[in-house]
Amino acid sequence: MALSDRIVVIHFGKNNPRHNYHIGSTKLAEVDGARDLGVFITNDCDPSQHIDNISKKHTSYSRNCGGPHAYVTAVRTFSRLYTVYVRPLLESAAPVWNTSKKESINALEKVQRRALRSITNLGPLSYEQRLDIVGLESLENRRRRGDLIQCFKTMNGHGNIDPNQWFSFVQDRHEVNTRTHAANHIVPDKCRLNVRKDFFVNRVAQTWNDLPSDIKNAPSTNSFKNMYDLYIKHE
Repeated sequence: MALSDRIVVIHFGKNNPRHNYHIGSTKLAEVDGARDLGVFITNDCDPSQHIDNISKKHTSYSRNCGGPHAYVTAVRTFSRLYTVYVRPLLESAAPVWNTSKKESINALEKVQRRALRSITNLGPLSYEQRLDIVGLESLENRRRRGDLIQCFKTMNGHGNIDPNQWFSFVQDRHEVNTRTHAANHIVPDKCRLNVRKDFFVNRVAQTWNDLPSDIKNAPSTNSFKNMYDLYIKHE
């Protein structure tokens, strides 16, 4: 397969001039969306198509842990199978595509709901009760946790990322000695479009600002995870 057959062009933005691109004399194909590093990216930056793809695909994987043809009775067995083989596939690169759309959130949660219903000895318990017994969280809460872990890593320079290139801080805006100034809160951008409002640096701002200072100042990533989990458990 020629290189030009494996490369496509996605034009982003309504005012994009949509130039043609070539490799040699071969014009590159233009598409509305393509898969890159495991994430399906569309020209409107809406993650709905990616979420629809993984929720449909990984419903079949969940049948290895449960479903009409495979039932389990041991909670511990289910938990190990599900967290090793299914959940990582639903969370891969989540900080990139995490969404606020209710239909997309429900589509992902439905995969986990269906898998949990396969545990035959839990009776007519609700989804939330089953999560508590199995020791799992909703996927929505897991994605929020992933956002905060990525934010913590960024704040502490992991991955050679300068946080000032990603975030705006209160202390950069003014020197008034307020509570938010002392805590150096993140200032979210003023956004006109939802696609920007849901962008990582804006999506995570309020949740990060609401965390207690001792968690944000944790000495390591593992400490942050443990302290955050304990905080959420007792919130």
